[in-house]
Amino acid sequence: MPKYEPRKASKPLLFSLLFIAAAIVIYQPWYLVVLVGIALLVVVWGAIEQPRVERHFLRLCKEREGLSICEFAREFDPKVVDTWVIRAVYEQLQAALPTRQSVPIKASDSLFDTLLLDEDDLDLDLVEEIAQRTGRSLDDPENNPYYGNVTTARNLVLFFNLQDRANAT
Repeated sequence: MPKYEPRKASKPLLFSLLFIAAAIVIYQPWYLVVLVGIALLVVVWGAIEQPRVERHFLRLCKEREGLSICEFAREFDPKVVDTWVIRAVYEQLQAALPTRQSVPIKASDSLFDTLLLDEDDLDLDLVEEIAQRTGRSLDDPENNPYYGNVTTARNLVLFFNLQDRANAT
């Protein structure tokens, strides 16, 4: 199964962002003070929040000792659900977790309450990564019965299982 290959940002976009940042610093230097203040708030909040997140995932690891992708895959009928979809969802969920630990994932895990994923990360990053790895199209997701109902790892697998395969280009 292919690994996810992130697309590189275009050079004109990077130069544009650099130009805008320089213009703000030159013409509105007080914005720099505001940005530094926001950055400090983010750093302080992260220092407070990260230990709580790590304890949550450490507890999950202890509760699920001995579980692996095998138990996750057994939750699905391989005659109905594409095993590449199962594997890609499991691996990309692992990569998206806000921890450095490898946490065994269950099909019944809530993406937001148990795995602590951000809904925007799911919509913007994770779905694209899984689609690329599985060769599934993201065209017409509204026609998928799981559209708008993806709240568990199981539903994420079933959503991609029902998506059409992408056309080879």
